[in-house]
Amino acid sequence: MFTDPKLKESFSKYSSIMKLPEGAVLMNPGEPIRFIPLVKSGCIRVLRQNDEGKEVFLYHIMPGETCAMSLTCCNVQSLSEVKAVAEEETEVFTVPVTKLEEWQNFKEWRDYISNTYKVRFERMMQTIDDLAFENMDERLWRYLLARSKAKGSTTLQINHEEMANELNIQRESATRLLKKLKDLGYLETGRGQVTLLKNE
Repeated sequence: MFTDPKLKESFSKYSSIMKLPEGAVLMNPGEPIRFIPLVKSGCIRVLRQNDEGKEVFLYHIMPGETCAMSLTCCNVQSLSEVKAVAEEETEVFTVPVTKLEEWQNFKEWRDYISNTYKVRFERMMQTIDDLAFENMDERLWRYLLARSKAKGSTTLQINHEEMANELNIQRESATRLLKKLKDLGYLETGRGQVTLLKNE
């Protein structure tokens, strides 16, 4: 992941590989951050969860990326504020939290962390815009597109209840919105799956 010889050496020495099957939970709200996850392959879906267990989809962590929320929690030594789930079979490098500060003497690491915050901020702003300005059908479509692109497949194994939970809407609303998108020719639905017919 890095080109600086000393950083590469230290990264190889202290990082480990964790393999996650599809749907495995990497992190839950309220849990201590025990390591910094850097995605090697696959992808991680990040969700915000309230005290009642309701969730809303935030963004994906793709190969070569890490979780800005984890970095922030490490910096202030707080508990996780998000839920992280493997979107598909995924491998992550796990880096001890102590290395976040120790590796600051490497410019490449500093640049990597800075870019992580920049990308996450942009995606968070997009999420806020989606919540504030988009119609619900547009929001559902963007959610499905994001998951499709993250998995590299136009067919998603997903049910109405899961979509409703991650968009924080009623299951009936998800069903109605899917029917609208289907009638418009954006997708086809099957038992426990959705197939996207458009890519934008």
